[in-house]
Amino acid sequence: MEQVASGFLQPLSATHPLVILPLNIAGFWLALKIYRRTGTPILHPVVGGSLLVFAGLLLLGVDFAGYQQGSGLLYLLLGPAVVALAIPLKQNLAMVRRAGWPLMLGLLVGAVLAPLVAVVIALLLGGSHTVLVALATKSVTTPVALALTEQMNGIHSLAAGVVAFTGIVGAVLGPSLMRLLGMHDERVTGFTLGINAHAIGTVRALEISALCGAFSALAMGLCGALTALLLPVLISA
Repeated sequence: MEQVASGFLQPLSATHPLVILPLNIAGFWLALKIYRRTGTPILHPVVGGSLLVFAGLLLLGVDFAGYQQGSGLLYLLLGPAVVALAIPLKQNLAMVRRAGWPLMLGLLVGAVLAPLVAVVIALLLGGSHTVLVALATKSVTTPVALALTEQMNGIHSLAAGVVAFTGIVGAVLGPSLMRLLGMHDERVTGFTLGINAHAIGTVRALEISALCGAFSALAMGLCGALTALLLPVLISA
């Protein structure tokens, strides 16, 4: 909190919060307008907003470290934003309870396989420790991924990029892929998005329905907790 506050006291520059925060807001707002106008999944505001912010950073000559410094307030708000996703979960708690053990089994399989497949492929290709750490945290939301990355001596920027890419791909392609496979149950769609695309996928699930969002929030939270418990042990082994 003190570091975030001190950022606003620094001399005005391209990495100052008063420059980076409006850039984030403007990029997302413009991308959201385009998405609502077109309705095209590939133009999801997370995708469009990321591209617009990236273009702005290139014009300003700001690297990721500078961007992270200027976005300190947004990083601070990530935790409360994730906790707020418990609201649709509470509203649909009875439905979640009825799903029971099949969900828990799906969570266990999904939470293990999602990072494991990526890590095994990276190992076969000769990936370094930092790459393995980043890929291992790809299916948890950003606050959890950054905390795990720091604990396992990984690179924050790489982990954040992998998490964002995973979430974007899952949110854009996930619902269409589920329909293509004949999966029309919103509970299954939401749970799948929560495991594989974390917070970004949960936002997409909430666009489908509150029920879909509730199951996605549940999966995201449980997957994050399970990964936080198991991943450091597995990596150290």
